[in-house]
Amino acid sequence: MIARLGTWLSALASRVVPDPFVLALGLTLLVLLAGWVLVGPVGIEAAEATGFWTLLLAWAEGLANPGGLAFALQMSLILVTGHALAVSPPVQYLVRWIASLPRSGAGAVFLVALVACLAGTLHWGLGAIVGALLAREIGRSAAARNTPLHYPLLGAAAYAGMAVWHGGLSGSAPLTSAMEGHFAEPAAGVVPLGDTIFSPMNTLVMLALIITIPLVFRAMHPADGRPVTGMPALPPISSPPDPQGDGSLVDRIQRSPWPGRLLGALGLLFLTAAVARGERSFDLNAVNLGFLSAGLVLQGSLKAYADAVADGARGAGAIILQFPFYFGILGIMRAAGMIDWISAGLVTLSTPLSFPTVAFLSAGIVNFFVPSGGGQWAVQADILLQAGQTLGVAPHVTILAFSHGDAWTNMLQPFWALPLLGIMGLRARDIIGYTAVIFLLMAVLVPALLTLAVLMG
Repeated sequence: MIARLGTWLSALASRVVPDPFVLALGLTLLVLLAGWVLVGPVGIEAAEATGFWTLLLAWAEGLANPGGLAFALQMSLILVTGHALAVSPPVQYLVRWIASLPRSGAGAVFLVALVACLAGTLHWGLGAIVGALLAREIGRSAAARNTPLHYPLLGAAAYAGMAVWHGGLSGSAPLTSAMEGHFAEPAAGVVPLGDTIFSPMNTLVMLALIITIPLVFRAMHPADGRPVTGMPALPPISSPPDPQGDGSLVDRIQRSPWPGRLLGALGLLFLTAAVARGERSFDLNAVNLGFLSAGLVLQGSLKAYADAVADGARGAGAIILQFPFYFGILGIMRAAGMIDWISAGLVTLSTPLSFPTVAFLSAGIVNFFVPSGGGQWAVQADILLQAGQTLGVAPHVTILAFSHGDAWTNMLQPFWALPLLGIMGLRARDIIGYTAVIFLLMAVLVPALLTLAVLMG
């Protein structure tokens, strides 16, 4: 049943879902036309303050929005610092040790899902890469021992970190909202992380997901003792041989482990002291500094760290290309008054008690078209925060409902699974049926927990 569902969903996605960049362009045109209908087709030559030309100007200003460009760089750093940390020798050693622990296929699936969720809570990039590396290593070991294991299910479990990431330490919406001068500050103000990531509401949802998701994956593993299923022939993960340097002073410095470890340790000490003294807030910039510093400590040399960042930067192309278009869309929506119009619609559909569920569902739907949590927050922040404010819903509740809604449909949206699929030698159709089960679980569990948290105050 689950396998048939996965095959059907994958076949459907291959026919109707284009490349994410094409989606960004299509969404731009759709919003532009919708905005033109709202303001009236005044025409390019019109002198009035409304019309198609005004919307084009708003779109162009959005593309070049300094805050949007800075946000794109911050999201790119989130990706590359997480990747550099995940592929560091100590983390890879830890992955190999953890891979030796499970003694059954069901236990292996449970362990991979748990590790992916915990790593994803720390950093979404770390969760995606570490989960894939761990699953691949367990799969190789199981194949060598002919231990019963369902490898595609293992790959789905490795993707579980993307179901919880937005409530974790690298969550785009909470971290952005905690920064002075963020783009949604007029609607929400500065929202401290104590009200979002570290709040009782978020803790309740995260603990429930981290406990139930691995248990559900364990329950999905076949109990008939079949041998390894769907395991491709994969060589061990290893770093390419590092060519010998020229022996110069500069070469010795960049290959020595001590400069990187010293700089990284200083960065971690400074960040810890500055946050403890209240001189820096724990926001998106602090997370990037922390993971950059930790990566410098663990990679072993400045050259190794630079190589790891360069390797991770290949995955940042989509962020660099698409984020300006999301801020262009935001510019059109603001100029056309669409934010007020959509917000009013959400208000009519909601009550203060039901609004978190409405925000959760809307975030999940938009995630299919804007598969980046940060880019999606740029598009939806003003709409949701304004609607929540009208209903008397606190900004932190709206932010958390959005965050978990964005993560929810990652279980049907394979965009962020691409690095994992490449590492494990799988296709999206191999895992999507199993992650769809987690999608159904979250569709019931998360709104119920959000509503309970609101009732409890």
